[in-house]
This record gives sequence, C-alpha cells and structure tokens, in this order.
Amino acid sequence: MRLKIVLAVTILALAAALAAAGLIAALSTLGSVRIVACIGGMLALEALLLAAVFERRAPFFGRILWRGPRDLRAILLTFDDGPNEPYTSRVLDILKEFDVKATFFLIGENVQRYPETARRIADEGHELGNHGWDHRVLPLQSIAGIRDQISRTRTAIETATGRRPLFFRASHGWRNPWVNRVAKNTGHLPVAWTLGVWDTDRPGAMKIARRALKGLGNGCILLLHDGRGTEHGTDSSQLVEALPPILQGAREAGYRFLTLSEMAQEARRI
Repeated sequence: MRLKIVLAVTILALAAALAAAGLIAALSTLGSVRIVACIGGMLALEALLLAAVFERRAPFFGRILWRGPRDLRAILLTFDDGPNEPYTSRVLDILKEFDVKATFFLIGENVQRYPETARRIADEGHELGNHGWDHRVLPLQSIAGIRDQISRTRTAIETATGRRPLFFRASHGWRNPWVNRVAKNTGHLPVAWTLGVWDTDRPGAMKIARRALKGLGNGCILLLHDGRGTEHGTDSSQLVEALPPILQGAREAGYRFLTLSEMAQEARRI
C-alpha cells in the first residue's frame, strides 16, 4: 500500500512540476512579480489537485457520500477488502450474534476466490458494495481501466450472490475526474467514509475499538477491514477481536446500526 501511495504522489507531483516549469518558461519575459504570482497560483492548483485525488470527501471530482444525516442517531458499519477467510465468516458470526446489519465492499478477485462467503453476506441480509477488482490505484487508470475494475466486480458479485451492488468505494478512497462518472454510469453511488481507524496496521484490538468508539457521531460511516487488498488469508484477527466491544459500546451510547440503503430511506423521512 505504501508503495502505491508513493507512486501516485510522485506521478502527480511530476506532472504538476512539469506544468509549472512550462508556465515559468512561457512567462520568462514578464516581470519578477508576475512570475512569482503565477508560480503561487500554480502551487495552489497543485495543492487542489492533490486534495481532489487523496482527500476522500473532496467534491472537486464530484459529490460523494461520506456521512449520513447528523440528526440521525445511527451509524453505518462498512467492511472493505473481503471476502477474506476465515475472518469474514467470523465477522458475520459476530454481526449475527449482535443482530446487526452492515455493508461489505467486496473486491472482485476475492469474491471469485470465496463465492460462498459472498453469498452468505447477501443471504444474511447485509448490503453489498463494489470495491473494484484488485484494489488497484484508480487515479492511475484510464477510463476504460476504471470501467473494467467496476464492471468485472459487479459481474462477480451478481454471479456469486444473485444481487447487484448499488454502491462503489474506490480503493483508498482515491479518485480522478472519471471515477465518479464511471461508477454512476455502471449503476453505483460513490461512497467514502466518515471515520477510519487504521485497523489494517494491526495496532491491537483494544486500540481499534477505542479509536472507533471515540470517533463515532450521528450518521458516522465507519470504515473497517475484514481483509487487506487481495492478500490471501491476511490476518484480520485484531478486527474480529475489536468488533464486539465496538458493537456493544455503540449500542450503549444509543446508536442504531444501518446499512447504506437503510440510511438513505431514513434520510428521506427526516
């Protein structure tokens, strides 16, 4: 993941630097004040570009759902990067024990590996979301590449579960100008999140639970991971251990648990 981050930032920074160099060369005959002003403007545009790509809530490349209504005493549990066994099944067991429904953003390659688990997610009443085929960095993809990531995963989910995903979340939450458009054109609503707890870094189950409970608020979309990209059988045991105290603590704080579709229905009634 860190390599993907470095690569994406480097390419965008190089593109911005080349554009800035070209602008400076074109304006070399102007006075120094104008050159400084133009450089400042270019740096501001570069900052906006980086924010648009890497800030999951940024509206520059299109609106995105990143939290529910603030007057709704409810939270939305979302799990990314599954299915991943045996951990996704353990998560499902815990959710069943607590009678909680969640939204699972599935990776196409993982659905192909564990179709029975994907089917169980659907059969037990959880929401299905599309998380791309192989967790690729979408800002580095062409329009055709983005469409392939989304469409192949939609087909895999439909084949395994008989249900079509209505929501799409980009890997890492990173977007370029085409991600939202392609997602909507393929029948998905783009979704980000309110609170992430960095559970894939495996900081310890209690730290994951504390981070989650401390950051909860009305309409919070909580990002958790039952897998890690397309890694086969990656250790998500800390998330499994943290999940019961998160559910118990949130319930004691008066929160209800909704899926994304349920949240949309609730919002229309407010």
